Amino acid sequence: MTAPTFEVARAAIKDGGLEVFRVKDETIELAERVRSHLMDAGVSVTFGKQASVQFTVRAQNSDFPGSAPEEMFSRVRNAVLGRAAARGFDESDQRCRQIYDPVDDSRVLDVWYELTFSKAAHELVQLMDDLRFALSIKKSV
Repeated sequence: MTAPTFEVARAAIKDGGLEVFRVKDETIELAERVRSHLMDAGVSVTFGKQASVQFTVRAQNSDFPGSAPEEMFSRVRNAVLGRAAARGFDESDQRCRQIYDPVDDSRVLDVWYELTFSKAAHELVQLMDDLRFALSIKKSV
C-alpha cells in the first residue's frame, strides 16, 4: 500500500473529473460548480507526514437566531457525524467565523459555526472515494 503523493493526487483529481479551487502550500482545495462559477467546496486534501482528506460543515447564526454556540455546533454534529464516522472521518477542528460586510468591514453580517472532519488517506483509490464522499455532504445545516 503506497500513500498518495501530492503530484499523483493532483493528477488523479483532475483525471477523476473533480475540480481544483486552489492549491496552497501542501493543500489541494476542491471546487464545486454553481452555475458557471467555481466556488470553494469546503473539501481539501492536505499532504505532510500523511495525506488527509478534510471537509467543513457549518451552521449559520442567521438561520438560528438566538442559539448558543454549543447548540450551533451540536446542530452540525447531529447532521453530519453519523455519516462521517461511518466512513472513518473524525471531528478535527471547531471554530466560529465572523462574516463581515464587504463594504464595511466593521459590520458583522453573520457568524458561522464550523466543524471540520478529517481522515487519513493511505492509498489513492481511498483518497478519491473519500473526496467524492466529502463533496456529497451538504456544507450548510
